[in-house]
Amino acid sequence: MTKSSTPGLLLRGATLLTMDSVLGDITDGDLRIEAGRITAVGKSLAARPGDEVIDAHGMLALPGLIDTHTHMWQGPLKGLGAAMWGMADYHQHIFSLREKLSAEDMHDAAFATGVEMLDNGITTVLDFCHNVMSQAHAARSIDAHRKTGQRVLFCYGMLGNLQTLEADHAWRLAQVRSLGADMDASPDALVRLGMALGSLEYTGLEMFEVEARIARELGLPMSFHQNVAGQVHQLEAAGLLGPDLLPVHCNPALDAELALLASHGCGISFTPESEVGDGRSTRVMARAHRAGVTPSLGIDVPSRVALDLFSQMRLTFWLIRNEEAEAERAAGRWPLTRYPGVPFIQPRHLLEYVTVNAARAVGLGDQLGRIAPGCIADVILLRPGAYSPSLGDPAAHVVLQSTTADVDTVIVGGRVRKREGHLLDVARSDAVAATRRMRERLFS
Repeated sequence: MTKSSTPGLLLRGATLLTMDSVLGDITDGDLRIEAGRITAVGKSLAARPGDEVIDAHGMLALPGLIDTHTHMWQGPLKGLGAAMWGMADYHQHIFSLREKLSAEDMHDAAFATGVEMLDNGITTVLDFCHNVMSQAHAARSIDAHRKTGQRVLFCYGMLGNLQTLEADHAWRLAQVRSLGADMDASPDALVRLGMALGSLEYTGLEMFEVEARIARELGLPMSFHQNVAGQVHQLEAAGLLGPDLLPVHCNPALDAELALLASHGCGISFTPESEVGDGRSTRVMARAHRAGVTPSLGIDVPSRVALDLFSQMRLTFWLIRNEEAEAERAAGRWPLTRYPGVPFIQPRHLLEYVTVNAARAVGLGDQLGRIAPGCIADVILLRPGAYSPSLGDPAAHVVLQSTTADVDTVIVGGRVRKREGHLLDVARSDAVAATRRMRERLFS
């Protein structure tokens, strides 16, 4: 714990949505940050000599938003996937571009996407980088992440050129080992290493298992796309399920498979807007939550989906509520009435998805995602809007009313990265220039 004489940062007078089960919400609350960690939460905390004080009266303070699944190399391709219809369109118009991107394209894309996400209150992201076509592609992506000030779990993609997967496997694993030895793995590190395992339908179980074993040997969090029925049972039979393995989508998962994931302490990253766009069923989201699988959210494909977790929370809430209402109507319970357990999903659940649940998904469940003493100081301040805040639960305001335009202040690791709506350490114009460079190289 930091010594009490150390100057720090004091946020004063906010409505604190701590997302901590003991502290709860605190109206007109204060928050002290020292040496990158939260050291005190409460009311009327005294300012100390040298403290920077931020007047947060009238604002909502909450943990920084955490995205658990985005392919950041697609950020400069925004709009290219707007009219896509299903996975065939995605493979034709977006995925097929992977091999055309140079290492410098990867650097510019990661930088531009990271800056925009940070601007939008996303302080942490799992970058599922399934476009590592050379060692330089990975190295330059990591270089870019180190420039943005965003907290990143860089999940090294094992799914490269589909025609040379087996031939390329050795050098990919060698680079992962090298990066694992060189990169800071401490919880406070802004850029940490993980592994994006090859999809089972492309690599087969044997290669997938080798990757998972090496990731566990190195202590790396893992994630993988789960799009094909039966794969969860397959991984259970191989002894590969565990809390360090984050499946994504899981739309075809059976209830029995969800029970397996829950028994192993697994979460699932759902990307609702992307999954609706692909024509997939999203019914798994409510089933997983009820089964005890920890849900989190991701943007997935910024070539089609805005870099905005507020909209993902809102969409997820209404998708699950609509499914609940359909079940009530099918059972003849209409008009809708309340009874124990119905409705199940509440707005605050969605805020948990992108804070405490997501922190667990990126391997920092006891360090991140809450405003509580001892936690990493990733915090955002929201202005509740020009036309006054909502009545009732402030979490409902965040989920159902807030937009990226409301993000006033962004703090990552105790450092103010955005203040009064303005980025401090990076410029929006630099992100725009990086997007322009990549597009010119790719499409000229």
